[in-house]
Amino acid sequence: MRKAMQRIQSGALNNQSVQSFSASLGISDRYLRKIFEQHLGMSPQSFANHHKLMLARQLLQQTDLPITEIALSSGFNSVRRFNDSFKATMRLSPSELRKKASRSELKSVSITLQLSYRPPYNWAQMQRFLKLRELPLIESVSDNSYSRTFSINQTQGWFKATHQPSKHRFSVDIELQDNAQLMPAIAQIKQVLDLESDVSTIEKHLAKDTKLKPIICKGLRLPACWNTFEAGIKAILGQQVSVKAAYGHTHKLIERVGATYNEQHKLFPTPTEVMKADLSFLKMPNRRKQTLTDFAAWFVEAEHTQSDISLSDILDIKGIGPWSYEYIKLRSGQDTDAFPEKDLGVIKAIEALEITDTDSWSPWRSYATLQLWNSL
Repeated sequence: MRKAMQRIQSGALNNQSVQSFSASLGISDRYLRKIFEQHLGMSPQSFANHHKLMLARQLLQQTDLPITEIALSSGFNSVRRFNDSFKATMRLSPSELRKKASRSELKSVSITLQLSYRPPYNWAQMQRFLKLRELPLIESVSDNSYSRTFSINQTQGWFKATHQPSKHRFSVDIELQDNAQLMPAIAQIKQVLDLESDVSTIEKHLAKDTKLKPIICKGLRLPACWNTFEAGIKAILGQQVSVKAAYGHTHKLIERVGATYNEQHKLFPTPTEVMKADLSFLKMPNRRKQTLTDFAAWFVEAEHTQSDISLSDILDIKGIGPWSYEYIKLRSGQDTDAFPEKDLGVIKAIEALEITDTDSWSPWRSYATLQLWNSL
C-alpha cells in the first residue's frame, strides 16, 4: 500500500493503466483496488486524480505558470481533461481559482511551493546529519535550508528548501528544465526531507521497548539520498572508512564523472556515467572500484528492461553484502524497516543499552537505527 501510494504520487499512473501498474507491484489490479478501498475509501485512479488536482491547485495559487503548463506539470495529458476534472471537483474553473489567488503570492522566476509536514520535525538533527555529509559540488546546507541539484527522468533541476518551523512547513524553490517532471520531483523532495511520516506514531511504537525508550529523540526524520542509485554509490564508497573519507571519495567521483549543471554546481553521476568511467583516480582497492562499476551496470540493465527487479538482487554483486544492502534501503528513503545490524554504530549503541530484541521495532527499524546513531 505504501509503495503504491509513493509511486502514484510520483506520477506512475499518469501514463499507464491500473493493470500494468499493479503488475509492476507484483499484485493483481483487483487486489490493488481492494486495499485502496479498504484503507482510503477510493480507487487507485481516484487517488491519483485527487493528487494531481491538489498539485494543480497549489500551482495555480502559488505560481504564475500558464494554465496549460500547469495541466501538464500536474500529470494531465490534455488541457481539456484537466479543465473538466478540475471544474467537476473544485466547482470552479482553473482560471476562476487563479483570480481568487492573491497576486502578491505568485512567483515568476522559479516555482515556489509550500510543503507542509506533521510536527514534530527535528530540523536541528537533520541539519547536522546533512552538514556532516555535505557535498558542495551538488548541495548546500545552511542553518535553516537545504539545496541541491538533481536529475529525474532525463531532466535536470535544482531545489532549495527553507525551513519555516512556526508554520510546520518548508518553502521550496524549484528549477526544472522540463516542468512536466514537476510531480515526480516534488514527490522526491518530500522523500529526501521525509515530510510525510507520522513520527509521533512511529516513536510511540518504538517507545514500547523500555530499553530503547530513554534515548528516543523527538521528531527525528530519515535523511534520504536523492535516489536508490545515489544511496548505493555512497554505501559502497563508505565501506570500512570514516564518514569524512567516504565523502572525500564521493566528492572526487562527482568532480570527475558528474555532468555540469551551471557555473557553480554539478550533478550526481548517472548509472551510465559511472559504468563507463575510468575510476583509476579513486584511491581505494581495485575490488571496490569494480563493485562501483558492477553496481552501475546492474542499474543500467534494470532501467533498460524496466522490469520490477528486486533490489535484493544486488547481493549477487561481489562487494555488496548485508550491511551495504540495508544501508542502501535506509538511505533511499523507501523502506521504513531497513536495519543495518552489522553497522558499527548500531552495534555500539545496542551493546550500551543492553538490547537483545530488535524485531519488536518493526516496521520502523529504519527510525530505530536513526535513534541509535543519534544516541552515540
